[in-house]
Amino acid sequence: MAVAVLGLALVAAQLARVWPRNVDVTYALDPGVTEVDVDYLQDGEAVASVRFGQPATKTKLLRHTVRLQPGEYEARITVYRPDGRAVEQAKVLLVPTEGLTRFDLRETTHRSQ
Repeated sequence: MAVAVLGLALVAAQLARVWPRNVDVTYALDPGVTEVDVDYLQDGEAVASVRFGQPATKTKLLRHTVRLQPGEYEARITVYRPDGRAVEQAKVLLVPTEGLTRFDLRETTHRSQ
């Protein structure tokens, strides 16, 4: 009986390493963003995607929960501006992660004085 319990515990530990889990991600945006597209890639292959249209409110934060297996992912993000311009960014997402993952997608350029 003890051998069966030990075997079951070992199998459960192995499954826990590959079992998908929910990951909460927040995207900080500039005002006026019209759309955000996100593809989660692992080893160059898209494993999940999400598309955000223009928010009904003028929120600068979008929150998303994605279900992914443990590992390292590339979040390939395209932010569409009101003038039609698209800005692409790539961020690293590690799963599992504790708490909320935050990606700052705001432009960091400033006007010269």
